[in-house]
Amino acid sequence: MRYVLLIVLLAFPAAADERAVFYGTWGTAKQCARAPVKPGGTVPAQPFEIGPDWLRQGTIWCRLRWFPIEPRADGFFTGAHAQCGEDSLRDYLVGLERSGDRLTLRWDVFLSNGPLERCPGS
Repeated sequence: MRYVLLIVLLAFPAAADERAVFYGTWGTAKQCARAPVKPGGTVPAQPFEIGPDWLRQGTIWCRLRWFPIEPRADGFFTGAHAQCGEDSLRDYLVGLERSGDRLTLRWDVFLSNGPLERCPGS
C-alpha cells in the first residue's frame, strides 16, 4: 500500500510556482553569518540553500524530486525525494514544513534541522 501511495505522489509533482515558498537560503543566525562552527575554528557553519531541483549545505548537494504542496493554516508542507552525494548516492525522503517565516527540514523521526530562518539577502 505504501508503494501505491508513493507512485501516486510521484505522478503529480509539485508545480514550480508552488515550491517557491521553500526556495532560498535558510539557517540559524550562526549558519547565515557563516560563523566558525567552534570558537577560533576555521570551518564555517553553512546554511541550507534550496532551489527548484536541489538542496545544498556547504559541499553536500542533494537532487530533489518534489511531492505536492499541502497548504496549512500557518504555512505549507511538502516532501521531496532527495538523492545526496557524489560518488555514491544516499536516498532520503525529506519533509519540508514552512510555518510563518520559519522552515523545518525533517530527515527522519530522529533528525530534523530547524526551525530555520531565511538568511538576509536570500
